[in-house]
Amino acid sequence: MRQGLLRGVVILAFVARAAHADLAGDLATDDPKALAAAVHAVEIDRADPDTLYAAGRAAEDKLIDPARALALYERLLREAPDARAAAAAERRAMILRAELGPGDAYRAQAAAFAKLVAEADRTSDVVARAEALAAQDWPGAPATMLWLAEWQRRHGAFAQAEFHYEFVVGRWPASREAAIARVGAAGAAIDAHQWDRAEALVARLPHATETDEMTRVELTRAIRNGTWRERFVVIAWVALAAVFLGLVASLAHAARKARRLSLRPPIEVIYGAPVAAVLVAASFTAHRAIGPAVTWISGVGLALAWLSGAALELAGGRLRSVVHVVACVVGVACAGYLALTHDGLIDLLVETVRFGPDV
Repeated sequence: MRQGLLRGVVILAFVARAAHADLAGDLATDDPKALAAAVHAVEIDRADPDTLYAAGRAAEDKLIDPARALALYERLLREAPDARAAAAAERRAMILRAELGPGDAYRAQAAAFAKLVAEADRTSDVVARAEALAAQDWPGAPATMLWLAEWQRRHGAFAQAEFHYEFVVGRWPASREAAIARVGAAGAAIDAHQWDRAEALVARLPHATETDEMTRVELTRAIRNGTWRERFVVIAWVALAAVFLGLVASLAHAARKARRLSLRPPIEVIYGAPVAAVLVAASFTAHRAIGPAVTWISGVGLALAWLSGAALELAGGRLRSVVHVVACVVGVACAGYLALTHDGLIDLLVETVRFGPDV
């Protein structure tokens, strides 16, 4: 009998686990009907804290129903206040309570804002809809305008982002969003490489707390690093142009010395081109962001190798060979720096060196 009871408990555990896995999968679906049914199943039945939080996020982000999401977050906080998901649920609940207002008085505005966030990358009237919502008298107006500024900054519209950051500061100066907007405006100026403007905005930031000082230090460091990188970009372009001109001059001198000119691929290019092609293909497969950088560096390297090899085949010599090697190394290094800077990969490289790769 004891074995039978144990067997029954094990079977029930497996059934519950399978049901939980099915429900988690339903909450991850993009089908609105299936998702609504899955959220409803969580609402009417027992559920663990992680499932409650996942249902709340699904209701908030996909079903665009902030009141429903708030109810799920509050249920999680009542039933499992010490759960791992409770802290995240409390943060989302605080934001939604403020947006919805007492008695869900601003439910329509909160739903419109959630819908805007969900559709932002698929619609063309983001700015108009956000500004219209921010113009209404409801608690979520500052957050709406702040979100618009952040969205514009992510999409490279730095001037418009800074304008809306400043609007938040001017319209709601004592709000939590205004404190975030002041830092965001300085960050947008840094992203736009407006260094003098960024320094002025950083100087206006508060410095009453240790957190304020840390923020000012980080932004000041970003400005200093940005100005130095910009100078190095100019130096790299000049050095790369000098390397190409030098190798072209060397090829012309070798052709005049040998009284012939041959532009057929030298042995360096014949062996290097397939390797470069494999590297380029692998870079796009591994991570699309590094593909253009690898393509640019490989192309510059092959071009330098072609010029260098063609000149050395016509007129070799130890001195010319050494000079060509140094020139090619400098040229590829400059191309690498330009690629990393242009595609924004240099910060990722620095973080990887400092903290290690993501696993």
